Amino acid sequence: MASRIVVAPAAAQRLDEAEAWLPGRARDEELLVVGPSLEAAAALVRRVSARSGAAFGWRTSTLPRVAAALAAPVLAARGDVIAGALVLEAICARIVHDHAQGGLLGRFQAIADRPGLVRALARTFREVRLAGLGVDELAEVDGELAPLLAAYARALAEAHLADRASVLRVAASLVAEDASGLGGVPLLLLDVPVDHALEASLLGALTARAPDLLAVHAAADARSTAFLQHALASATRDARTPASPGALGRLQSRLFDPAAAAASPGDDRVVVVSAPGESRECVEIARRILREVERGVPFDRIAVLLRAPSAYRPHLVEAFRRARVPAHFAQGVSRPDATGRAFLALLGCAAEGLSARRFAEYLSLGQVPERTVEGAPPAAPPAADRWVKSDDELLPPALARPDGAPAAAVDDETLRSPRRWERLLVEAAVIGGRERWVRRLAGLRRELELDLAALDDRDPDAPRAVGIRRSLDELSDLRAFALPLLEALDALPELATWQVWLEALSALATRALRRPERVLSVLSELAPMGPVGPVDLSEVRMVLAARLRDLLVPPQTSAGGRVLVAPIELARGLAFDAVFVPGLAEKIFPQKVVEDPILRDDARAAFGRTARMRTNADRIADERLALHLAVGCARERVILSYPRIDLDQARPRVPSFYGLEVLRASEGQLFGFEELTRRAEDAAATEGAAATRLGWPAPSSPRDAIDEAEHDLSLLASLLHRPSGETKGTARYLLDANVHLARALRCRARRWIRRWTPADGLVDPAPEALAALRAHLPTARSYSPTALQNFAACPYRFLLQAIHRLAPREEPEAIEELDPLQRGSLVHEVLYELLVSLRDEGRLPLQPADFESLRDRLDEVVARVAARFRDELAPAIDRVWDDGVASIRADVRDWLRRAVEPSPWVPWRFELSFGLGDRRAQDPASTVAPVTLATGLHLRGSIDLVERAADGSLRATDYKTGKARTSPDAVVGGGATLQPVLYALALERLFPDARVAGGRLYFCTSAGQYKEVVIPLDDYARGAAGDVLGIVSASIESGFLPAAPGKGACEWCDYRAVCGPNEEQRARKKAPERLVPLERLREMP
Repeated sequence: MASRIVVAPAAAQRLDEAEAWLPGRARDEELLVVGPSLEAAAALVRRVSARSGAAFGWRTSTLPRVAAALAAPVLAARGDVIAGALVLEAICARIVHDHAQGGLLGRFQAIADRPGLVRALARTFREVRLAGLGVDELAEVDGELAPLLAAYARALAEAHLADRASVLRVAASLVAEDASGLGGVPLLLLDVPVDHALEASLLGALTARAPDLLAVHAAADARSTAFLQHALASATRDARTPASPGALGRLQSRLFDPAAAAASPGDDRVVVVSAPGESRECVEIARRILREVERGVPFDRIAVLLRAPSAYRPHLVEAFRRARVPAHFAQGVSRPDATGRAFLALLGCAAEGLSARRFAEYLSLGQVPERTVEGAPPAAPPAADRWVKSDDELLPPALARPDGAPAAAVDDETLRSPRRWERLLVEAAVIGGRERWVRRLAGLRRELELDLAALDDRDPDAPRAVGIRRSLDELSDLRAFALPLLEALDALPELATWQVWLEALSALATRALRRPERVLSVLSELAPMGPVGPVDLSEVRMVLAARLRDLLVPPQTSAGGRVLVAPIELARGLAFDAVFVPGLAEKIFPQKVVEDPILRDDARAAFGRTARMRTNADRIADERLALHLAVGCARERVILSYPRIDLDQARPRVPSFYGLEVLRASEGQLFGFEELTRRAEDAAATEGAAATRLGWPAPSSPRDAIDEAEHDLSLLASLLHRPSGETKGTARYLLDANVHLARALRCRARRWIRRWTPADGLVDPAPEALAALRAHLPTARSYSPTALQNFAACPYRFLLQAIHRLAPREEPEAIEELDPLQRGSLVHEVLYELLVSLRDEGRLPLQPADFESLRDRLDEVVARVAARFRDELAPAIDRVWDDGVASIRADVRDWLRRAVEPSPWVPWRFELSFGLGDRRAQDPASTVAPVTLATGLHLRGSIDLVERAADGSLRATDYKTGKARTSPDAVVGGGATLQPVLYALALERLFPDARVAGGRLYFCTSAGQYKEVVIPLDDYARGAAGDVLGIVSASIESGFLPAAPGKGACEWCDYRAVCGPNEEQRARKKAPERLVPLERLREMP
């Protein structure tokens, strides 16, 4: 047998050796080419066939594929199934769970609940078994880990699972017994990485049967070389020196070689550049790729090799899209998986007690299945029809569809995305719990039906009635769909075997997801775990979460005519004219080297050279090998780069010392970081790279731009430093080229000029808008005093709240504590129910002698109202809720103590409303229509308390539960305190025969110290109300409702996201003349 091992630092040399060996074989001879990847092996055969003609019988494969193909019949005969990574992690999770229950985890007991333990344990078990070690060998060096490995092996055997070590053992034994069918087949090993003893064992068995063998290997891959030499003891070894001239050849041969070398000048074959951050670094790579293409290098002769793919892949996708660089991402592109996340949201809903917030998250992802006739979720198909082929760790991932096949069409007209269901969940205050779901949805239906019945008696065709009917239909759809799905979630087992879980989850997926295939594929991969258990929902979620959150979309096109973007390891067996290696910075390349937390290096070293388990020395060698492989792939040029700034941490990045080693190897001199930085900046400047300033991402010359945005920014940068006379009109084309930019720039400029413009809010609108605004005059439609008060705080807030009716989005979730609005509502409800019941019993006015019985009655009302609020708000922490209710009880008791004191005013009407037709808790004297005041203002609202004196005089009282910030001399309080005066005027219209004395603000809790502000209804108050109406009406009629907030008005405003920051500062720079009426309003007492 002729066996040769050829080692060389350059991939081109290794490929040349392989390409010289293959043509010596007969075209119809059976031959096996084993490569580091299927793509590398196939590319080699295609190149040779293109030159020497077609060949038959030349097979290409990888070592894992060879092992899986050989072992599959034997495993099938045993009833064993090849397990993927997810299954093995699930087994480890089960082992950790079982041993933690009995306190048998040893040193790992304290971290049993950490998700990282399962992954680390699976990784270590994989290494131990691939090293050919068993439980007995491990027990000699780690007595605590050996029982866990034994449990792992038992679980594999009981579940009839085969991990990669089992597959390699079976394959090696078949080859050794000459039962593989590969005996007598010539063998070419192309850059095959050999990391473990069992891989070397299989290779040894294969090479022992091969009549002719060539193995080409990277000179720097000492670990693989050692395994190969052990397996191919009789092979001859040839070493090759780099054929590339100049700095590139020196770099490939001298990298990490401690031997001194003569100083040599550098050249443009080895370049180091830098950029402000990873994103800009990728943009510079795209720019240099375009330079290489201009030089005549085809796209598919260029590669970007990554040491940290997850950090750089998204930036490269964006940069190549902008630069229109065709790219082939060898590992695919990671995308958020809406289907998987929707399924995880449902499992979260089940785990959190049927949480409405989690269910709303599921709805928001748009994965609701098509509507059935009944509106319920579709029925689950039989279990046999729910199986979907899973991706396999040892075989290539199945593609979702073949190249060029069209994606399934989506009909926008029938796409189901029930966005209004989320609003109904908020209105129903579902929060969570199946019984609460049923009860709250039924309660909301009853409320809507009562509202509709009240409207049908007056005007069945009113817009409000139409809206309620639509809400009832939507609520019926929500109940029909959600309740069966929640029943299925509630029926999920607490503890069950994986088989039971997989049946339940696959049925759930087919009922709850529009396209469940992706979830079913992951569940199918767990099928071999069926007998294992019992496990609970938290463990199931932990296993599924890593696979379902994101989807790695495989490349949908071939690599031909495209730049290869791949991890460095996937570039084995390939060579390119130009190679880019980004990320030459601290903790990126080289990555931080740490010991395995499960099996430390001293224990690993005890296994000896036969097992050769990885230690830190091997991990350091792996980092160096990665750089060797990357620069070795280059035939003509290698460009290395690093980011200068860590944008996540907002701090400078330190270049990797590998950059210094690159300069030392290529030029024979050891430079410092200052020289490396200087050269990187010089190289960037030479190529016209983007300016070093992070805030101006554009090259120095527009000709070097990769897209229109860079071109425009580059041009603007050049104009900033030239006299204005030379630049006038130069950038005018931008306003025509991009209407959005033109609008944004003009809006920004107008917001900061002195003159008021439409960019400042609603200012001087078109005649059509003015005509529409007239329908919103206070004399044309009704307003509440609270809405009118917003005008004084900020006219633009008034516009957004009262006219556009925008409101913050609500989410159905349990509260942690009562906020001021909820506290105020609870106090109002308590006082209303108490006073109404006492009025109905004829116990008004209140008497001091009845204080004890009244206090008991008050406590009953507080308990009843608090229970109702508790049901609606579902507080998360009982103690906090109880403390809040106790505080309210103390406040209203103090209110009662003051209420029984002799007073000329007697409570008469409670929650007297007008213009609020949808309120059911209101005084019998309430009216559906708003009240039209003498000033013409249409007013709607609800007066908390109407008091009557002995002479028949009336007074309107408005309860306040916050701090008493209103001046005792206030009338309208600068437009911020309108209830007393306006409600008093409303009483005049509602009870024309009675004299109305005025209004009162009563701060009825300890926060306001039970103060009261009494405002008599005199001529000044009437004039002030008319002035307020006139100012508001004039602003609406003239179309002048700008963002002009009063002092401190923005601090707690709900609309800051609309306006942005610094509104008070900006408004102060505006012309004050048009704000004179507003300022006059704010100065009114």
